[in-house]
Amino acid sequence: MEIGRIVRKGLAMLHERGSAAKIDGRVAAKLRVQLGFLQTMTTSEELRALPFWKPHQLSDGRWSFHVTANWRLTFFMDDARGEISDLDLEDYH
Repeated sequence: MEIGRIVRKGLAMLHERGSAAKIDGRVAAKLRVQLGFLQTMTTSEELRALPFWKPHQLSDGRWSFHVTANWRLTFFMDDARGEISDLDLEDYH
């Protein structure tokens, strides 16, 4: 899927330039893998096959991936357009 708008600047730098300068170094590798997966997937159904990232759809329609105990990768997914938007790294607690 195409990744459109990325909310958090550090996450955008990681995705676009490979720079983890504004991302906690302890999660940079995991985020790279998650971003790579998002780019290669074709439908939201593929998310359900990833129990280790605890994917689930939030009440507002966004999806959430577990990154650490407190942090989640959240995003909207449009299967029809093949696009992920409003990708963000959020502190849940």
